[in-house]
Amino acid sequence: MMVASILSRDDSLNSAVIRNNKDRVQQGLDPASMNTSAYSDARGRLELGVVLQAAAQIAYETDLRLTLDEFWGILIPFIIDGSTATANDTPANQEVFPQHGMQQEGIGFPILRLEILQSLKSGMIRGAAFGSYKGKETGEMALARQLFPVLEKNSLLIGDRYFPSYFVMAELIKRGAHGVFQSHAARDLDFRHGQQLDTLDHIVEWIKPQKPSWMTQEEYDHYEQKISVREVDISTEINKGERFVIVTTLMDNNNFSKLKLSEIYKHRWKIESALKDIKDTFNMGHIDAKSPEMIEKVFWAHLLSYNILRWHILNAAVLYETTIDKVSVKTASTIMTENGGLILSTPKEGLPKLFADLYYQMTQVPVGMRPGRAEPRVVKKRPKPFPRMQEKRSDWHAKRNI
Repeated sequence: MMVASILSRDDSLNSAVIRNNKDRVQQGLDPASMNTSAYSDARGRLELGVVLQAAAQIAYETDLRLTLDEFWGILIPFIIDGSTATANDTPANQEVFPQHGMQQEGIGFPILRLEILQSLKSGMIRGAAFGSYKGKETGEMALARQLFPVLEKNSLLIGDRYFPSYFVMAELIKRGAHGVFQSHAARDLDFRHGQQLDTLDHIVEWIKPQKPSWMTQEEYDHYEQKISVREVDISTEINKGERFVIVTTLMDNNNFSKLKLSEIYKHRWKIESALKDIKDTFNMGHIDAKSPEMIEKVFWAHLLSYNILRWHILNAAVLYETTIDKVSVKTASTIMTENGGLILSTPKEGLPKLFADLYYQMTQVPVGMRPGRAEPRVVKKRPKPFPRMQEKRSDWHAKRNI
């Protein structure tokens, strides 16, 4: 019921019960009570480990069964990024997830910081972490470090300029993994030094900085005194007016030319789309939960729902010989939720034909592909105010005219 509510983009308790009764009637069963307390109590009893394990297992096992095209070779690509979400304004939530410090008490909402690791093989979320928006060890990098155990040998991590620090690059090297990131704006880049590979393409040594406060001495000693990384200016390849430098551990400029690195980095934008789908399409921008424990369950229920939908999208792509990027997440979500009762009431022998028909519908709504576009998109039309706010404005204008 939680998954169906999330995919239908209406996660209220009342709607969940109504939807469940609709499915029961379609299966020839008597409708259950309309009292939402039983469903609410059941959500409270649901063990977090069940939801968390289901979300992780479907992604892991799906990735094991997939092969990549020649573009990636032996690399296993992942993308990483962070965002924020709000939660219900309750004392329990405020204590664990305090609101923004610039907001007055009673005005804002508890804020969560999110970090997700997405597989480019399946499009599923392979790892996620969340925590308070402020406080010690609550930053995006602290959350990202919790996801590094997912990375295996030959994994390739793609991220924005926030990630290429010495310790991130050293950790990837130690794991036998690789990284492709945009260089941080504060890093001093001088292409006159280092081992020259090509024009504005060289290998340099980074010296280990002083021990950060969050790191133990044992962890600090775990890393080498210096590491070698490659810095590549790909401004021409991506048609950028200003300098755009990639930092990577992929040292072979024959197999990983400037053009190849630019094509790899373009995949980073897909995680922005995933975050938008999870937060906006599935309404996780605000988590409707009154306690930190329920916030965690709802958070992982959203990721489970996203991975389940991605599993259907992957099946549609394989069956009708297209790619997962060309199947709309929103369209697929609508198709699966609108036909949920039909799926439950269809005999087992009729399910292959039914799913084939549903998957065909998914592939008939193309996703617009605009290579080289500037992101984020320009917002040319402001959203309308909430009805209550619009009503207040109308009253104010009426009184002013009087």
